[in-house]
Amino acid sequence: MKLSFRDLLNKENSKKMASLISDEVVDQPSRMDELMDLFFDEDLRTCQRASWPVGLLADKNPQLLEPYLKKMLDNLDTPHHDAVIRNTFRTFQETDFPEDLEGIAFDKAFNFFLEVNNAIAIRVFAMTVCGNIAMKYPELGHELIPVIEEGMPHGSAAYLSRGNSILKKLRK
Repeated sequence: MKLSFRDLLNKENSKKMASLISDEVVDQPSRMDELMDLFFDEDLRTCQRASWPVGLLADKNPQLLEPYLKKMLDNLDTPHHDAVIRNTFRTFQETDFPEDLEGIAFDKAFNFFLEVNNAIAIRVFAMTVCGNIAMKYPELGHELIPVIEEGMPHGSAAYLSRGNSILKKLRK
């Protein structure tokens, strides 16, 4: 008998477990709803732990997340934990949004990027989401470039590295 994802996440919170769950979803896409129900769960620990395998799915098979993109965007309005925000934007940086969600995704990512009190990983992943969308829409790039540049003098190593990479792409 296979264990539920909830049982697995309650048993252990580790990279090994997150990878095992994301691999299981890649092998059995019918279990995607089970994982996403945990990602959107009201319980802080549950959604936090479920966010890790969801984040890993972006690397393994991002198409599995497509049906959940709108709900994931909406979830950013009332996230339960920084881990959920971080892994949502980690996922989104590998996502090619449908046209009807690009503006919403850019706006939400831009707002999280602008908030200097957010964890650096959230800001850097959100910056990447903005950069990816701005590559398709140069007018957004003109809005994004000065904001990235403004943070460079005080940015962390991660901010500087990602910021320089995005600036280079946007200026081409």
